[in-house]
Amino acid sequence: MNNPAAMASTTMRAARWYGRRDLRVEEVAVPVPAAGQVLVEVERVGLCGTDLEEYLDGPIDARPPVILGHEIIGRVAECPGGELAVGTRVVPDVVAGCGTCWWCLRHQPGLCPQLAVLGLQRDGGLAEYMLAEATTCVVIPDDLSPNVAVFAEPAAVAVRALRKAGDLTGARIAVVGLGTIGNLVVQLAAASGAVEVHGIDPSPDRRALAARANFVTAPGLVGQYDVVVECAGTQAAVTSALELTRPGGTVVLVGTGAEQLQFPVRDVVLREKRILGSAAHVWDEDVAAAVALLAREVLEPKPLVSKVIDLDSVVAEGLDALASDPELLKIIVAP
Repeated sequence: MNNPAAMASTTMRAARWYGRRDLRVEEVAVPVPAAGQVLVEVERVGLCGTDLEEYLDGPIDARPPVILGHEIIGRVAECPGGELAVGTRVVPDVVAGCGTCWWCLRHQPGLCPQLAVLGLQRDGGLAEYMLAEATTCVVIPDDLSPNVAVFAEPAAVAVRALRKAGDLTGARIAVVGLGTIGNLVVQLAAASGAVEVHGIDPSPDRRALAARANFVTAPGLVGQYDVVVECAGTQAAVTSALELTRPGGTVVLVGTGAEQLQFPVRDVVLREKRILGSAAHVWDEDVAAAVALLAREVLEPKPLVSKVIDLDSVVAEGLDALASDPELLKIIVAP
């Protein structure tokens, strides 16, 4: 719940990113919500591969200086318009479109030309407080563990990726890249009517985590999968995904690396493979579904948690640790 003493302060601690390997935990002003906004007291923030890419190699998409963090849960501390009661637990929507363009009017804010993502182009959640839009916050059950609820945003990415693939009933599915997103895709695919789900990753530990979904996790035959979801964003992973896909099958690309990738165009054209991109999520479709799946324990993310740290440790025990140890999965920050 809200801390009255903290609310009386006009400053807060926040992790602001200024450039490559330059993330500073410093004192900043507590933001003031306008009409239609809420001030969220941050409960947990997951460190994402995107945060790590910006920290190591950016700016790629981020606009420094900015408070990083887009995998966020918290409680409503202030809501001037009364849309949400103070104390309500929420997932703030981090995908902000302009609201008036062709894509926004068709409920596709992630494709808006003026897209701004909280934690990249606008201040995010690696802070004690953050601003969010009141109407697009998704309510979290009070009894859902914070270290589970914080997976709502990455789970929403998995929900959207498989929704793009269509009906999975009876399908053979491969997931290439078993980081946090890949493991969540495996779990969700296993619960979506697929007859086989194979998780593919060079790491034995990550393959073992994926095996908890009770499906075969060894690489299958080339050209045999109805749907392949690529979650690594590397040339090797994308090449493997296309090779594994059957003629007429679907590849959903989720991973985003900094390098430019090459595609075997002849193979895609002659075998009529379908390639789809899937990015981000929509609050009332993907995020709401993710919260429901976590609450019903269809998705079980606890084994994906590498550690929980405080805000002052976000560089040494968070981003630097992820950069130096590829076996780490989800590091959670508790501001």
